[in-house]
Amino acid sequence: MQLIQIFLFTLLCVCEGEDDFMKPTMNVHTEILKLQAVVEGLTEQFNAVKSELTEQKILVHNLKQQIVEGPKVAFTASMTSTVNSHRGPFSTETNLIFDKVLTNIGDAYSGTTGVFTAPVKGVYYFRYSGNAFSSHDMGLSIFKGGSRFVSSYEYNSGEQNDNASNGAVMQLDAGEQVHMRLWVRSWVFVDYRYNYSTFSGFLLYPI
Repeated sequence: MQLIQIFLFTLLCVCEGEDDFMKPTMNVHTEILKLQAVVEGLTEQFNAVKSELTEQKILVHNLKQQIVEGPKVAFTASMTSTVNSHRGPFSTETNLIFDKVLTNIGDAYSGTTGVFTAPVKGVYYFRYSGNAFSSHDMGLSIFKGGSRFVSSYEYNSGEQNDNASNGAVMQLDAGEQVHMRLWVRSWVFVDYRYNYSTFSGFLLYPI
């Protein structure tokens, strides 16, 4: 800014020395003041943009830190069997344990109990898929604690294979639990190789 002021002052002095030449066309002093006002306005705009850019950089940095340092929770599990078989049918509704853990980032899912325990308060997404032969119905539900959250039911269709799936977004407090249940007098197919029936979930974002 000081350099600009020096330049404008020098230009004014030179022009005032040439009064006879400049007077017929313009008032140099007035024009310089106008230019100085424009430069000051542009400088103010530049400083405002610079300040906004600095704020955006800080915001991006904070978001990156949240991604790096935030909790990472995700799992997928199926069921273990040495041969093709079924879970069920049972005379009562039964907790369905997906004991073949394929992915368990954050170790929030237990392949022993079939229960997911939220490590942090946040919004989570869960999904399941079930496959069964047609000689029995297949009913599956996700439970949040002791409450049924979403379900799917496939009646004995007479087709060779039946499939059912569903999913849900849940808000959970730290320590709240989610698990699957198999409906009464229904079954689900358990294969030894392809993992047709699965239970999955992951943290969308903490709150």
